[in-house]
Amino acid sequence: MSNHLSIQVELNRPNIPSSNYSDELLYAVLTIQPQAISRSQRPPLNLCIVLDSSATMYNFQLSDEERETWMSLALSRNEMERGSADERDAVYWSGETLKEMQASVRKPMSMAVQAIKHLLRELQHGDKASLIVFADQSHTLFSDTQWVENPESCIQNVDKVLDQDIPIDIGTGTKLAPALAAASDLIQANSSESTIDRIIVISDGFLQDYRETLSVVSDVQQKGYAVTTLGVGDEFDEEFLMRVSDNTRGAYYYAANIDEITEKLVAEMTLINATSLQHLYVRASGESKSVVQDIFMARPYMTIFDEMETGDGWVRAHVGDLPSDVSTGLLVQIAPSLQSPGEQIVASVEFSWRENGALVEQSADIKANYTDDEGLIEKRNADIQDLVNRFNVYKYEREAQKASERGNIGLAKEKLGAATKELRKMGEESLAKDVESQIATMGGNEQDPSLAKRIKSATRKLGDK
Repeated sequence: MSNHLSIQVELNRPNIPSSNYSDELLYAVLTIQPQAISRSQRPPLNLCIVLDSSATMYNFQLSDEERETWMSLALSRNEMERGSADERDAVYWSGETLKEMQASVRKPMSMAVQAIKHLLRELQHGDKASLIVFADQSHTLFSDTQWVENPESCIQNVDKVLDQDIPIDIGTGTKLAPALAAASDLIQANSSESTIDRIIVISDGFLQDYRETLSVVSDVQQKGYAVTTLGVGDEFDEEFLMRVSDNTRGAYYYAANIDEITEKLVAEMTLINATSLQHLYVRASGESKSVVQDIFMARPYMTIFDEMETGDGWVRAHVGDLPSDVSTGLLVQIAPSLQSPGEQIVASVEFSWRENGALVEQSADIKANYTDDEGLIEKRNADIQDLVNRFNVYKYEREAQKASERGNIGLAKEKLGAATKELRKMGEESLAKDVESQIATMGGNEQDPSLAKRIKSATRKLGDK
């Protein structure tokens, strides 16, 4: 299937000075989209789902009012004990209270099982799937071989996770490294140049083997497998999950409540079904002494490529798999040189990917009009400038996070303050108020974890307007 890539180039300021040097950077937005394909045409999917089965995934989801009601009933029956689960405070219910709650109150795991079964039923003939559960240890609930032999039996076996009916005791903690390594092995067994290799990690907790997992992630990244991550609830490490998905070119999803788990997995499956181009790379080079400084992802979500190749005057980034149903926007940051009046090339861009075992390349030029007409120089492409401004908000949030991790709360507040001002200019009042609330609680003991997750998720999507 020969795939043509549609490429549209737009500048935030189409006219730049030809005689007087300006230190103002030039931004080009490359809107790219492969040819549309039908669902039946997409490459075969090579999928492994890695499901957090630690104790907190089985906790009841209760509002404050519901919790008070059930606790009062349990205390009156002497059917409640306090303890810990996944290194967090927990309540253990028993007796009739537990039976009544199990019949009426939902858990993250019940919704995860429902969502996974829905996803598995969406797979096509020729797709391969496997499922690994993990806590302190990992266990392969079903392998790709078992899936090929009897998909329906595998789907029904997912219920065993909810019932905690698996042959080994995997514990109650959250250690991802062994499960992710096992998932990598399963993917490798069926990986080819034509397969969509995808690992989906679903978790609601903080890892207890952070360094070990990072080592496995690095190996997965080197093999070229995309890892999509889905964080559930308010008490998971969103920074880690975002790092894993960004580095491996998977997607990151935030399910603020358990009802959203199915919605997020449906969104991921929609992207997979629309995938028509895999492992896309972009390389940008400055022309006539102009310098390409950086490349960012701006749409459909914003991210900074943590790992990029650089050479003599060029930068190269791994964009990943491309769906055909939505466009992808790349933001190229350029320091333009002086050139003679008229339309001139300031940078060249080359896209490359593999198709049917062969390397495919497609290129485009980034051109600007050089002039000394001040009226023209001051003109801006409003839509592109707005996207640049939105990306600046995302960068402020990322810089604030890094400052906070270093313990520099003052700088973190300064960066978020700058983000708030930009958000108000562009009419994003609700998000601006959330950021202000975060600033007010930074450095204290009353920070709202759901607020921070909501802000990070929203800033990543600022370009999708």
